[in-house]
Amino acid sequence: MREKQGHELPDPPVYSYTANALIEAYNVISRSRRYEQGAPLALSIADLNAYCEQYELPVERYIFNAVIFDLDNRFIDEAYKKMSKRKAP
Repeated sequence: MREKQGHELPDPPVYSYTANALIEAYNVISRSRRYEQGAPLALSIADLNAYCEQYELPVERYIFNAVIFDLDNRFIDEAYKKMSKRKAP
């Protein structure tokens, strides 16, 4: 449809096995997320440790921790934004 309108489609991003493995790891780890009064709590280092005991890491541990915690922070930020919109009159 974009081509009919005169817009060119952008090139698809290059597939990254490492990025895919990290996102899959986050999805598995986030299944252990706890909630308090309907609000999501941040993942803990214990949650990451439990994953690392069972699976091989695609990157060094310090990078793995940083990526997983960053993804989790983004999730928490979005969740709180949605919660505050619901509470606003």
